[in-house]
Amino acid sequence: MVPQGHENVTTLIEFFKSKGLNELDLVILSACHTIGRSSCYSILHRLAKPDPTLDIQYWKQLRKKCRRGWDLVDLDVTTPKTFDIAYFTNLQKKLGLLSTDSALYTNQMTAAFVDATVSQPSLFESQFAASMVKLGNVQVLTRKNEGEIRLNCNSVNRNY
Repeated sequence: MVPQGHENVTTLIEFFKSKGLNELDLVILSACHTIGRSSCYSILHRLAKPDPTLDIQYWKQLRKKCRRGWDLVDLDVTTPKTFDIAYFTNLQKKLGLLSTDSALYTNQMTAAFVDATVSQPSLFESQFAASMVKLGNVQVLTRKNEGEIRLNCNSVNRNY
């Protein structure tokens, strides 16, 4: 249920709507990118030439860090180990690592949600919980043969 990473904002909105989630859920849940790292392979397409959705200094910094596809970079350039609203302020400053992150600030509706979250941090805290509950109810398996409920999330169950 995860986008592939190169979608434009319209495709992301449609994808989320197909799962019963709305534009606000898309923006709020994307903030999971405030923690963690990505391989440079995921952003190489943005580094070949200056990307207008990236701050030029950030673009130069990424080009230096991403010598090889398997190199890793922080998803959140300012507070990579803190779950906070810096993700949203980064989007305003063109510091979104993934193109799907940057795309959120190119659409009038999703950009308005980004701005609202920055100006009202409590919105993020309350809405993140609500959006996670909605996400947790997406495509829940309830019957036998609907799919596999893994016993260990890291591997496919063994069928005997």
